[in-house]
Amino acid sequence: FWLKRFGLQPGPTLGLSHIMASLGEEPGILGARLLNAEVARLRAAKEALANKPKALAVPGEQMLRVDAGQLKAAKDAELLKPMRVRFIEEGPDRTIDQFTKYPKECKLEGMSAQQTVLELRQAIAEQERLPLEDINLFGQNTVLTDKLAIADLFVDWMGFGLEDWPPRVISKPRVRGFEIYVDVPACRDTSIWEAGRMQSYFDRQLIFDVLPDTKVAELKAMIASRLGIPAKRHKLTAHLRETLRDSGRYVVLDDDNKVMSDFSLQQHCVAVKFEKSMFDESGEFVFDDAYWDEEGYHPPPANSWIPLDSLCDRRRPDAQKADPNQPLSIASDRRNAAQH
Repeated sequence: FWLKRFGLQPGPTLGLSHIMASLGEEPGILGARLLNAEVARLRAAKEALANKPKALAVPGEQMLRVDAGQLKAAKDAELLKPMRVRFIEEGPDRTIDQFTKYPKECKLEGMSAQQTVLELRQAIAEQERLPLEDINLFGQNTVLTDKLAIADLFVDWMGFGLEDWPPRVISKPRVRGFEIYVDVPACRDTSIWEAGRMQSYFDRQLIFDVLPDTKVAELKAMIASRLGIPAKRHKLTAHLRETLRDSGRYVVLDDDNKVMSDFSLQQHCVAVKFEKSMFDESGEFVFDDAYWDEEGYHPPPANSWIPLDSLCDRRRPDAQKADPNQPLSIASDRRNAAQH
């Protein structure tokens, strides 16, 4: 190419010295000229290629069309599926557990995962025509603050109540007074049994909305409605802490006619500890469970709240037919049943 470019004839002895001698150029000047010429050629080729019309693989009208299915999928993926919101009952009981009843629920549509909990509360309040103060969102075990995004309300850990998507949230009304927490230890009285087998046995924490002038007797009535244990059998002890530096002190709420403010519970209460009193007002032991003596077996009273199946004594005549110590099924029995 370069021989033709400068009008030279090829030969066996033609080299760079012959080219320079023929052109009368110094070696550096010749190299610059050659480089500039090559750059100009490449640039012209690029411009020619760019100006050349391209053949379209798809007609232009078809390229401008939008697939309705793809458009719908894009719109549906942008927003969440309807979110389920449950509302607890109106009243002082603010406990959320497996025994909580939800008389009302709604489904909210058109929410985005990028929106905040505050925007979610505002949308619920607008749809249900409720004041924003009466829409306070919670998970099964979590308080959902306003700054959280809806996308943050999913955690792939079982037991936190945040394993569903879209998230399922619970709404509580505003607090009228102050919340008081009641710690109930695991016991037979609060255990759940079905067909001779225990379904639940765990510590419980009850939450109630009380006022400074709420009486101790009223608090016991709230607890009794939750546990089924009569109020006269309650023994309540308040844990009070005036500062964060001390371990606090314990006060027994033994006077039913006193109110919460008499013990400064609205200011210093950490929690109220629940116990079941084993004795009545006269100091006599209360037999609210089945027992054996020299006369034989005595069944529990008719109004007893303790599950009868929780008695581990299999000798009693009213024992459950299903032995809780036996497995629900045995592999060999299943194989024999399948063969026959």
